[in-house]
Amino acid sequence: MLSLRGDRRTLGLVFVVPALLIYLFSEVFPDPTGVAPVLLGVIVFILTYILTAIGFLRERTAGTLERILVSPASRTGVVSGYVLGFGVLATVQSGVLLGSAVYFLDIEFEHGVILFFAVELLGALSALGLGILLSLFAENEFQALQFLPVVIAPQVILGGTFIPIEELPDALELLARAMPITYILDAMNYVVLGEGEAAERWSILGDGADADLVIEVAAADFWVAVVALCGFTLVSIAAAGVVMRRAG
Repeated sequence: MLSLRGDRRTLGLVFVVPALLIYLFSEVFPDPTGVAPVLLGVIVFILTYILTAIGFLRERTAGTLERILVSPASRTGVVSGYVLGFGVLATVQSGVLLGSAVYFLDIEFEHGVILFFAVELLGALSALGLGILLSLFAENEFQALQFLPVVIAPQVILGGTFIPIEELPDALELLARAMPITYILDAMNYVVLGEGEAAERWSILGDGADADLVIEVAAADFWVAVVALCGFTLVSIAAAGVVMRRAG
């Protein structure tokens, strides 16, 4: 289904962009340990969304998806097949991101690199399902990217990137708890920093703002995050199957 022959943009997004971004962040943050969970969580989510949304859209516009849909396969089965295909790319991309983080950021993982990679894949899968779903509402690559400021940016802003979601107004906190990135960052904090560890975060509120924020993630919160990410992935894939069925 997915052909990467001659597709330099996709190959660059998988192999080059993650390493380049991590390298740039390593030059900006002398001691990146505290911000590493945020950087890695946000990067893996955004890159996987772009990879999937644009890749799936190309399958549609090239007529590949239309030819598959005339087969006896169910719409959900077709979506699941694409999830597996893009999942392979997301796995490679996550591996590049992990290797870059270890090499350039020199970070250590309190709960082990294997658990981190598993969390990274869960985050990628949640973005993957969302990318397939939203790409069904786009007619071209530009429209697929237009969902970034509408759907992805609010998650980055509210999902615990800058301040704990508990410090948000009640309505925004409820909204943040319905966003995948919130749970990606919770899980990343636990795996990288350890249970109940204090992490120094940075602030974008100005030079006079307090940049020391205490983030504590318990083991129970970690497993809630894992279950939530699995749920987001399954719901988005199922929704994509429903939308595709109605469109067909």
